[in-house]
Amino acid sequence: MALSFFASAFSSYNVVVSITFSFLFGPYILLIYFAVLAAFLCIYFIARKYRDTIFQEDFNNIIDFVKRKFDLKVANILNLSLIAVLFLFIILQFFVNTTIFSEFLGWNKYLSALFIGGIVFLYTNLGGLKADIFTDVFQGILMLIIVALVFMVDTSKITSETILPLLTDKTILFGTLSIAFAQFLTLLVQPEIWQRVAASRNIVHLRKSMVVSWLLLMLVWLPMTIIGLAARASGTVKNPSIIFYNILETTAPDWFFPFLIVSLFAAFMSTLDSSLFAISSQLGKYGFLVKEKIEKQIPPEERKIVKNIRLSMAIVLVLALIASLFFANFLKGVFGLISLLTVLSVPVIISLILRMSSNETFVAILIAIIAFVFAFFGGYLTEEKPITTLYPSLFIFGYILLQRIALKIYRLHAKTS
Repeated sequence: MALSFFASAFSSYNVVVSITFSFLFGPYILLIYFAVLAAFLCIYFIARKYRDTIFQEDFNNIIDFVKRKFDLKVANILNLSLIAVLFLFIILQFFVNTTIFSEFLGWNKYLSALFIGGIVFLYTNLGGLKADIFTDVFQGILMLIIVALVFMVDTSKITSETILPLLTDKTILFGTLSIAFAQFLTLLVQPEIWQRVAASRNIVHLRKSMVVSWLLLMLVWLPMTIIGLAARASGTVKNPSIIFYNILETTAPDWFFPFLIVSLFAAFMSTLDSSLFAISSQLGKYGFLVKEKIEKQIPPEERKIVKNIRLSMAIVLVLALIASLFFANFLKGVFGLISLLTVLSVPVIISLILRMSSNETFVAILIAIIAFVFAFFGGYLTEEKPITTLYPSLFIFGYILLQRIALKIYRLHAKTS
């Protein structure tokens, strides 16, 4: 389970993002890794508090938790939102990896997409979540090969003269803090993480798995930071969106490419299969609308759910493959994804803390989505300013705060009247 948590966090998508953020933020990227730890701790305490719900046999995603904690309308709006998030996430992963494989193997992007998607679909379709988790063990080990890139980059130009300006730049610090806080919020509602929480089956296994997985993440933090700093110090990277490809083209020797291809393929599968199964299990169990009540399953109904999950996998995979071929701006997609997850996380977490009613939670999530759509399509979210990813979340936080204050004043006024 520890390797599964690690493989889900340190995927090919996150390899590219980590090196890109190291290039942009330098050593401050450590704050993002500590945000992961904070999120793990928060999820652990939530799981411990609601262990009777989360560790039941029929629990397999965060929608199950929200449905039991709130009601159908909250579960439905979150279900639809997370389906959109997972679909965008799968598109981003296809975009990153089809580009890598088409470049290194000399295939066109259509053949690369079909090859990658076909393999992931095959073993996930046959083995389900169990195959997803067990393959993460091997994928997590293979992904460590990518860390070997640190021995091939030119680190001679990483000096105090290149690092100190990064450490003293307040814009970089605030940008990193924004991304770190966003990372914390995104993990709290990430469906893949909650599936692994459910798969751990008890709170002791969950605690040990999270501790070990974070320690593994810390092992790769330093190499990722060095690679990003080396790229920044070299002055050869002009476009951070394609920094990973630039590093591979200029740094990795020919003999290393076979190992790199295998490890990248493993890294790619580790998160794509998780995302694919997460979205398919939501669609297969509930569809787009969460049902009122699912009775205790009998074998024919279980087979129906499995059949629906497999069908959902096929449909999602085909649509995501097609969409990835037309995808253009990687960084804008990343920041949009982060912003959407954070804006969903804020009302859910605050609702649990303040014990808000289902109606209040539903309205808060709805307004949060509207705020994100307005900010994203209105041009307020930009990759140049990471703090903009939090604009919708700050708005919804302010809305909930004002709502609670107004409600408190109204109740006091009603009481005195």
